[in-house]
Amino acid sequence: MAGRPKMPVQAIVANGNKSMLSKEEIETRQAAEDAIKPASDDIKRPTWLDAVGREMWNRIVKELRATDMMTNVDVYALAIACDAYSKFVLTSKAIKKDGLVLEHKNTKGATNRVANPNAALANQYAKMFKSFCSEFGLSPAARARLAKPKDVNEDDEDDDLD
Repeated sequence: MAGRPKMPVQAIVANGNKSMLSKEEIETRQAAEDAIKPASDDIKRPTWLDAVGREMWNRIVKELRATDMMTNVDVYALAIACDAYSKFVLTSKAIKKDGLVLEHKNTKGATNRVANPNAALANQYAKMFKSFCSEFGLSPAARARLAKPKDVNEDDEDDDLD
Protein backbone atom coordinates (compact mmCIF):
# COMPACT_ATOMS: atom_id res chain seq x y z
CA MET A 1 0.00 0.00 0.00
CA ALA A 2 1.45 3.34 -1.07
CA GLY A 3 1.33 6.48 1.00
CA ARG A 4 2.89 7.97 4.04
CA PRO A 5 4.00 5.43 6.65
CA LYS A 6 2.06 5.51 9.90
CA MET A 7 3.69 7.28 12.78
CA PRO A 8 4.10 5.64 16.16
CA VAL A 9 1.52 6.93 18.62
CA GLN A 10 4.33 8.29 20.82
CA ALA A 11 5.38 10.56 17.94
CA ILE A 12 1.79 11.67 17.35
CA VAL A 13 1.39 12.63 21.00
CA ALA A 14 4.81 14.30 21.11
CA ASN A 15 3.80 16.48 18.15
CA GLY A 16 0.65 17.71 19.87
CA ASN A 17 -1.81 15.08 18.63
CA LYS A 18 -2.59 17.01 15.44
CA SER A 19 -4.35 13.86 14.21
CA MET A 20 -6.97 14.61 16.87
CA LEU A 21 -6.95 11.06 18.21
CA SER A 22 -9.15 10.50 21.21
CA LYS A 23 -7.67 9.28 24.48
CA GLU A 24 -9.21 5.86 23.78
CA GLU A 25 -7.71 5.73 20.26
CA ILE A 26 -4.29 6.66 21.65
CA GLU A 27 -4.50 3.94 24.31
CA THR A 28 -5.70 1.35 21.77
CA ARG A 29 -2.92 2.18 19.31
CA GLN A 30 -0.31 2.24 22.09
CA ALA A 31 -1.43 -1.23 23.25
CA ALA A 32 -1.26 -2.53 19.67
CA GLU A 33 2.24 -1.07 19.18
CA ASP A 34 3.41 -2.47 22.52
CA ALA A 35 2.09 -5.92 21.56
CA ILE A 36 4.30 -6.11 18.47
CA LYS A 37 7.35 -4.25 19.79
CA PRO A 38 10.34 -6.57 20.03
CA ALA A 39 12.07 -6.97 23.37
CA SER A 40 15.13 -4.91 24.25
CA ASP A 41 16.57 -7.11 26.98
CA ASP A 42 19.37 -8.73 24.96
CA ILE A 43 21.12 -5.91 23.11
CA LYS A 44 24.71 -7.06 22.84
CA ARG A 45 27.39 -5.66 20.59
CA PRO A 46 28.57 -8.28 18.08
CA THR A 47 32.09 -9.48 18.76
CA TRP A 48 33.18 -9.17 15.12
CA LEU A 49 33.17 -5.36 15.11
CA ASP A 50 36.62 -3.79 15.10
CA ALA A 51 37.65 -0.99 17.49
CA VAL A 52 36.21 1.84 15.37
CA GLY A 53 32.97 -0.09 14.82
CA ARG A 54 32.71 -0.84 18.54
CA GLU A 55 33.18 2.82 19.43
CA MET A 56 30.46 3.88 16.97
CA TRP A 57 28.18 1.10 18.27
CA ASN A 58 28.56 2.31 21.85
CA ARG A 59 27.81 5.91 20.90
CA ILE A 60 24.72 5.07 18.85
CA VAL A 61 23.28 2.49 21.25
CA LYS A 62 23.56 4.96 24.12
CA GLU A 63 21.42 7.45 22.19
CA LEU A 64 18.93 4.86 20.90
CA ARG A 65 18.38 3.43 24.37
CA ALA A 66 17.67 6.91 25.69
CA THR A 67 14.84 7.23 23.16
CA ASP A 68 13.66 3.62 23.59
CA MET A 69 14.28 2.94 19.89
CA MET A 70 16.71 0.02 20.16
CA THR A 71 15.41 -3.54 20.29
CA ASN A 72 16.96 -6.99 20.09
CA VAL A 73 16.08 -7.36 16.40
CA ASP A 74 17.93 -4.15 15.52
CA VAL A 75 21.30 -5.42 16.66
CA TYR A 76 22.63 -6.71 13.35
CA ALA A 77 21.33 -3.84 11.22
CA LEU A 78 23.11 -1.44 13.55
CA ALA A 79 26.22 -3.63 13.55
CA ILE A 80 26.34 -3.51 9.74
CA ALA A 81 26.04 0.29 9.90
CA CYS A 82 28.89 0.49 12.42
CA ASP A 83 31.02 -1.85 10.32
CA ALA A 84 30.38 0.32 7.24
CA TYR A 85 31.43 3.37 9.24
CA SER A 86 34.63 1.63 10.31
CA LYS A 87 35.45 0.71 6.72
CA PHE A 88 34.69 4.27 5.64
CA VAL A 89 37.26 5.49 8.16
CA LEU A 90 39.85 2.96 6.90
CA THR A 91 39.38 3.91 3.25
CA SER A 92 39.41 7.63 4.12
CA LYS A 93 42.74 7.19 5.91
CA ALA A 94 44.14 5.39 2.87
CA ILE A 95 43.00 8.26 0.64
CA LYS A 96 44.60 10.78 2.99
CA LYS A 97 47.86 8.80 2.88
CA ASP A 98 47.96 8.02 -0.86
CA GLY A 99 45.89 10.85 -2.36
CA LEU A 100 42.88 10.80 -4.63
CA VAL A 101 44.98 10.04 -7.71
CA LEU A 102 47.60 7.31 -7.95
CA GLU A 103 50.34 6.75 -10.47
CA HIS A 104 50.23 3.35 -12.09
CA LYS A 105 52.72 1.80 -14.50
CA ASN A 106 51.07 -0.15 -17.26
CA THR A 107 52.51 -3.25 -18.95
CA LYS A 108 54.38 -1.11 -21.49
CA GLY A 109 56.09 0.86 -18.75
CA ALA A 110 54.14 4.07 -19.22
CA THR A 111 52.97 5.86 -16.12
CA ASN A 112 49.26 6.58 -15.92
CA ARG A 113 47.35 8.55 -13.34
CA VAL A 114 44.31 6.68 -12.03
CA ALA A 115 41.66 7.40 -9.45
CA ASN A 116 42.39 5.87 -6.06
CA PRO A 117 40.04 2.86 -5.77
CA ASN A 118 39.62 3.70 -2.09
CA ALA A 119 37.61 6.78 -3.11
CA ALA A 120 34.89 4.59 -4.64
CA LEU A 121 34.98 2.28 -1.62
CA ALA A 122 34.71 5.20 0.81
CA ASN A 123 31.70 6.47 -1.12
CA GLN A 124 30.06 3.02 -0.98
CA TYR A 125 30.60 2.71 2.77
CA ALA A 126 29.33 6.24 3.39
CA LYS A 127 26.13 5.49 1.46
CA MET A 128 25.68 2.21 3.31
CA PHE A 129 26.16 3.90 6.69
CA LYS A 130 23.74 6.67 5.79
CA SER A 131 21.15 4.17 4.55
CA PHE A 132 21.22 2.10 7.72
CA CYS A 133 21.30 5.18 9.95
CA SER A 134 18.19 6.63 8.35
CA GLU A 135 16.34 3.51 9.51
CA PHE A 136 17.20 4.44 13.09
CA GLY A 137 16.44 8.15 12.74
CA LEU A 138 20.12 9.08 13.05
CA SER A 139 20.12 12.10 10.79
CA PRO A 140 18.19 15.35 11.00
CA ALA A 141 16.15 14.44 7.91
CA ALA A 142 15.36 10.95 9.22
CA ARG A 143 14.25 12.36 12.57
CA ALA A 144 12.05 14.87 10.78
CA ARG A 145 10.40 12.04 8.84
CA LEU A 146 9.81 10.11 12.05
CA ALA A 147 8.34 13.11 13.82
CA LYS A 148 6.43 14.65 10.92
CA PRO A 149 2.80 15.14 11.97
CA LYS A 150 -0.01 13.96 9.74
CA ASP A 151 -2.36 16.42 8.11
CA VAL A 152 -5.45 17.03 10.20
CA ASN A 153 -7.73 16.27 7.23
CA GLU A 154 -6.03 12.95 6.53
CA ASP A 155 -7.75 9.88 8.00
CA ASP A 156 -5.77 7.21 9.82
CA GLU A 157 -7.82 4.43 8.31
CA ASP A 158 -8.09 3.59 4.65
CA ASP A 159 -11.89 3.80 4.44
CA ASP A 160 -11.88 3.52 0.64
CA LEU A 161 -11.09 -0.18 0.92
CA ASP A 162 -14.01 -1.04 3.24
